[in-house]
Amino acid sequence: MAYWIWKYGDLEIRQSFLLHTKRDEYGYIVPAFWYMEDCSHSVIFRGRIAPEREEKLEVYVRGTGYFNVDGKKYPFSASVTVSAGEHDVEARVVNTDGLPALYVRAGESGTDGSWTCTDLLEAAEPVGFSDMYRDPGDDPERFPFLYEEIFPSSVTETAGGALYDFGRETFAKLVFDRVGKPFRLFYGESPEEALGGDEAYIFDDVTEVGEKPCRAFRYVFTEGGAAQFRAFREYAPAERVGSFSCSDELLNRIWDVAAHTLELNCREFYLDGIKRDRWVWSGDAYQSYFVGRYLYRGGETMRRTIVALRGNRDLKRHINTIVDYTLYWIMSVYDYYEATGDADFVVRMIPKIDDALDFCERSLDGNGFIVPHGEDWAFVDWSDIDKNGANVSEQFLYAAAMLSAAKCSETAGRGCSALRGSADRLLRRIDEFFWDSEKGAYIDSFESGRRLVTRHGNLFPLIYGLVPEKRRDELINNVLRNGAVPPITTPYFKFYELDAEARYGDLRRVTDEIRSYWGGMIRDGATSFWEEYDPLWNREEKLSTHDMYGLKFGKSLCHAWGASPVYLIGRYYLGVRPTSPGYETFDVEPRTGGLDMIEGTVPVGKGTVKVKIEGGLAEASCDVPGGTLIAGGERYEIKPGETVRVKA
Repeated sequence: MAYWIWKYGDLEIRQSFLLHTKRDEYGYIVPAFWYMEDCSHSVIFRGRIAPEREEKLEVYVRGTGYFNVDGKKYPFSASVTVSAGEHDVEARVVNTDGLPALYVRAGESGTDGSWTCTDLLEAAEPVGFSDMYRDPGDDPERFPFLYEEIFPSSVTETAGGALYDFGRETFAKLVFDRVGKPFRLFYGESPEEALGGDEAYIFDDVTEVGEKPCRAFRYVFTEGGAAQFRAFREYAPAERVGSFSCSDELLNRIWDVAAHTLELNCREFYLDGIKRDRWVWSGDAYQSYFVGRYLYRGGETMRRTIVALRGNRDLKRHINTIVDYTLYWIMSVYDYYEATGDADFVVRMIPKIDDALDFCERSLDGNGFIVPHGEDWAFVDWSDIDKNGANVSEQFLYAAAMLSAAKCSETAGRGCSALRGSADRLLRRIDEFFWDSEKGAYIDSFESGRRLVTRHGNLFPLIYGLVPEKRRDELINNVLRNGAVPPITTPYFKFYELDAEARYGDLRRVTDEIRSYWGGMIRDGATSFWEEYDPLWNREEKLSTHDMYGLKFGKSLCHAWGASPVYLIGRYYLGVRPTSPGYETFDVEPRTGGLDMIEGTVPVGKGTVKVKIEGGLAEASCDVPGGTLIAGGERYEIKPGETVRVKA
């Protein structure tokens, strides 16, 4: 069988380039504000075909150039017949407008992963290919989205027009089969936005029949009255495998809305939000990787996102211009290996990890701490965080990134002692400069004089196991459980806060927080989870939460970093975690978190595990080997096709 092939990484880079030039707002295009790499445009493919009998060679190309068989050149339009047996094929493909790609087939033999490609700057390497592009008519530059017709749940005449409510957040295109007088339509994640007139974030002018680009919305307002159109939801071919239900209906609803939120943002890559920004941000994507592992089988979207974020060139600025986002990227490579067991991917990424670490080392200050330079910046979170000089959150991330890189190096068969030694030295410097013995916590910055303690600066050492047990207990008591430390008000860092609480604390506290925080959004009308939320906001503040960056409706009401309940529930309630790469072995240690009953399904490698706790009994079954149920302090093998049922 044959595949379309391309230089490895170029498809992701090209699709990322196209994605990051599509965002529009208020009628104009807003390209990403960081350097956007494009694919190679001139490459050479080499490989071998071996038909079992004489066959006519099928050759398809995205671009122009020529190919040769056993040293003889042909134009791509040539009709060539090859005999049975092995033949060497080489193709020079130039595509000035897009991705150079090649498809060759002779009987059952053709282009596949054994072929190599070079852009003449680097040595030839195995090509990129995908199951999504196996037909000669496929276009690798176009992501194979699927479509489903959807219908509004209600239509209301108001404000001189018609307001269509589709019931929940979606990403869809409108198709107009008949148009009378031209009119303007407005999209909204809320009714206020759709009825916002000139302040609405996205609008389209309808002057003729045809389809409009896909947009994020729940509501559509058409000026002048009702209009005739059809709506089609656009979504990626990623099948939901994970599931969850429990004795608490609110928690069930939260899980469903969280899953819907991630699914909307699971597209060519993991996006931050489907309205704004519709870009790929490394910090946002990092959390989506964990959520996706408990929702989807395999890690294809994760792999594509990691490749697209890093690109092919040496780093000259931090990923997305943010220091922490480069560090998340480094850690994501080993996380992908843990999820999939794909060691070849780690080997491919090692040179890019090395370059990223070299770039980080050039960003160190006189004390050996990583700090922003030039136009790069430290994000961490939207909060009152002291970012004067070196910030403690970024130092812990840097240490965690070096330790993760060390594991990648080890996986690739290289030494890792130097990286581990550098991480250890950094951790000692963090204690020297950032630890406040009176507060029993790490301060954000030692340079401003504020000596501010935030939750943010003390979560990473807990999550990544960067402190000994005694220090860990201090951080839990003095920060995590300390009501005097300001609360976190973004779903982004709620992910880290509740991850730490679930690891070391009482899962009942996590249940209460999920019900309060994400349940609060649902009670306030959310059908997908928001970019920012504070349950303590009053009604006026909640209505004004659409404001961001000086734009009345700039805030995203569908943000991927709001989907973390799927991860928290799968990892800590259903209790499923890999104990070796690719889930060759995995533990199932379910906990109820104060609920009467929980049950769910979690993808594990190429299989699935089902878990349930009810009436003091824990049970688990799976369709692949390697699983162990942990309950009541005992360990039980989960044999494929059998159900283990024991006291919880």
